[in-house]
Amino acid sequence: MGENEESISLSFQYKILYRLFRILKVNKMLDKEGEEFDKLLEKYREKQKTPLKVPYKKMEDRFDIEAKAIDGITCYVIKEKGKVPKRAVLYLFGGGYILPPDPGDIVLCGQIAENSDAEVWFPLYPMAPDHRLIDTVKSTLNVYMEILKKYGSSDVRFFGTSSGGGLAMSLCMYIKHEGIDVKLPEKLVLQSPGLQVPPSEKQMEEMEKRKSVDVMIPPGFFANIANVLATGDETYLLSPILFDLTGFPEIDIFYGTREVMISFLRDFADACKKYNVKLNVHIGKGMMHCWGAMEFVPEARAVRQEYFKALK
Repeated sequence: MGENEESISLSFQYKILYRLFRILKVNKMLDKEGEEFDKLLEKYREKQKTPLKVPYKKMEDRFDIEAKAIDGITCYVIKEKGKVPKRAVLYLFGGGYILPPDPGDIVLCGQIAENSDAEVWFPLYPMAPDHRLIDTVKSTLNVYMEILKKYGSSDVRFFGTSSGGGLAMSLCMYIKHEGIDVKLPEKLVLQSPGLQVPPSEKQMEEMEKRKSVDVMIPPGFFANIANVLATGDETYLLSPILFDLTGFPEIDIFYGTREVMISFLRDFADACKKYNVKLNVHIGKGMMHCWGAMEFVPEARAVRQEYFKALK
């Protein structure tokens, strides 16, 4: 895999977490086919009905948290108390477009607000299987346009994790593809994004080689979820690697060496070079998918500092 595992210094907390994920076979939860995959979608459809528990008590002394209704969805806006932020961050949560966010996302929103001098907008965008990706993109566009009533595009960044990183790209693609008179944000900061769904044959070959070390995402999930999210003319939204990225903003991208989704990186770097998009690559050696979400491990706290710097 291009890394010397023996030379990687990992914290005790991270090693325990990684082993726990392996023991619990977390990656098997998404590794379903046919009727079993349909049952998985139904399970997550039910999870989506559970209201997000916003950690007000943990955050109310330091942050203002406002719930806005924007074209039928709830969007939380988080900022430090008594501050006038210089910029806005549109935070797009991950979960394969089927798993809803958790309180930890709101906590990270607060950390971004605090460390990046930002007002963070966190929409509960519509998810599959009841909604197609085009619905998700249009809903997110409405939130972005609301942000632009308050901030210039040069003061806006998109931050997305996993499928949220793919959504950040899809939103920019949609704006460009449809000729919408909206400027793209100043920067995209993407953690472990999906960038070609379904993957190419070459990407799948690399994913299969990495499958044994990825304790979260099975390679087969991408092909299974593709038709659920988009068909026909809308499928371009699933594959930023194949899109004309001319005019896209600067991108910071984060991948771990123990995740199959790093298999997208080489082709994405080639696409950014082809279309003259500045790409800053951050590699977490020995890290799993979206390791920045595991706040209690030192490696997550460290990579969050990189997020904050990139979002400024």
